[in-house]
Amino acid sequence: MSGDALKSGIANSVPATPASGSSGRHVSIEERRRLVAESLRVGNPGNNSRELPTQADPRHDCQIELAVDDIRPYENNPRRAGNARFAEIKESIRSSGIRNPLTITRRPGDEHFIVEAGGNTRLLAIQQLWAETRDARFQRLIVLFRPWRSESHVLTSHLIENELRGEMTFWDKASGVVALKGRLEDERGEALSLRQLEDEMKGLGLSVNTATLAHCLFAVERLRTLGQAVDDLSGLDVKTMQPRLNAMKRYAQMRAALAEADLYAKVFEPVFQNVVDQYRQSRAFSASEVCGACEEALARKLGEPVAHIRLALDSPPRSSQTSPEISLAPVGADRPVESAEIAPITVRDPSRSDRAVSTANAANTVSDPPADPLASHDENTVVRSHIIEHVQSFASLAGIGDCLRLHAAAPLGFYMDTFPVPGEEESLPPSRQQAWWLLALVAGQLDHSVSVAVPKGSTEADPVNPCAFDAEFFGWLVDAHDEKASAFWNILALIRDSRSSTAACHPMSVPDPARGNA
Repeated sequence: MSGDALKSGIANSVPATPASGSSGRHVSIEERRRLVAESLRVGNPGNNSRELPTQADPRHDCQIELAVDDIRPYENNPRRAGNARFAEIKESIRSSGIRNPLTITRRPGDEHFIVEAGGNTRLLAIQQLWAETRDARFQRLIVLFRPWRSESHVLTSHLIENELRGEMTFWDKASGVVALKGRLEDERGEALSLRQLEDEMKGLGLSVNTATLAHCLFAVERLRTLGQAVDDLSGLDVKTMQPRLNAMKRYAQMRAALAEADLYAKVFEPVFQNVVDQYRQSRAFSASEVCGACEEALARKLGEPVAHIRLALDSPPRSSQTSPEISLAPVGADRPVESAEIAPITVRDPSRSDRAVSTANAANTVSDPPADPLASHDENTVVRSHIIEHVQSFASLAGIGDCLRLHAAAPLGFYMDTFPVPGEEESLPPSRQQAWWLLALVAGQLDHSVSVAVPKGSTEADPVNPCAFDAEFFGWLVDAHDEKASAFWNILALIRDSRSSTAACHPMSVPDPARGNA
């Protein structure tokens, strides 16, 4: 189509207007403009924004601008104490603004945003500046937005941030770890072991080993009274207190069937509260002193001397090799000795194999056993039972448990029977012989002034081969890494401590190498 024809078509499509010279031409142009404008006019759609969120969250990390009043601090921040440098930080923001953007996120369905990883102090400072000055500089912020992931992710982010800044006490960290454990278990719908918890936290970027996790869980569960009031409570303090308090728990269960909840509520918690009261005055805290006060409180609860409880707590746990017949009941309680069936203890002297050495005169008839000072008081009976327990453990470790005989009339409640007769091609290891002699010395049966009645029918075997108390033996005895040697030293420590608090005690003799016998 030619240009003239196009013009003619357009002209024919426009309604005719009266021709009145120049004025008619002017009206025609205006009318054309009006018609064109009407043909392009489109109606505006209705406003349905009320049915949508005020702001749709981005799906990826990005920077956005927000009013400071639309952001809130993270309410579960594990750090309890305010930042000591708050005033300094506030003044810095007043003069220079926030240089590093806050990282924020938003829970699904919430209208407000929360700090995602650190920055609570800076947010509070700028909100105060906006409220105080109404300066437009403090009204809005450019922030880094991160899409919502989970409660556990946000809590972990704050734990990591506070840990990096060194702004948390041990109690804050422990409380945060326990809270994170609860979050993770809720999100996964199952309880987590310490190993699983360690793996989950490492996956979130928080490196905490199982030992630290155990200390945190114990502190929050059992030391809340201290943790919430004692700023000086450290991980080392908890590491010191946990095994001691657990040992007291086992002792209380053994001696009085005292449940753990009752033990803490009735015995330990009053001690903790007293410690807190003293701490508020002195600002001094000692984990060992707390344990000592708990031991004293437990002693009062059980009606036992605190020294005996400490002896028991300082002793190592019983070996799993201990004979199943071992009992913590007072020695002799379930082993009555009939008066018609008594005979003196006979001890074989390895260096004098031609005869037996009797601890009583062969012509003397034993009628009544000598008085036992250790059994004269209930508290001494407790000490004696502890000694027996460790003797049994040592005998089992040394392989001479079959020779150990419990007997209430013996000075310490036991004596050593002789070894069985070995075969022609067999020999008794020197270590077993040495262990036998050590326990015989402890039992007091090598002291000829002690006459002890024992049931008839005890083993009357040929003497064992002589054993040597030489440099090798001494090296074994002082080896701190040898379990048997350590067990024997524990026995001696118990006897020494018991004698320090007992006026009368049976003497124990030591073999005289020059004489070759006991």
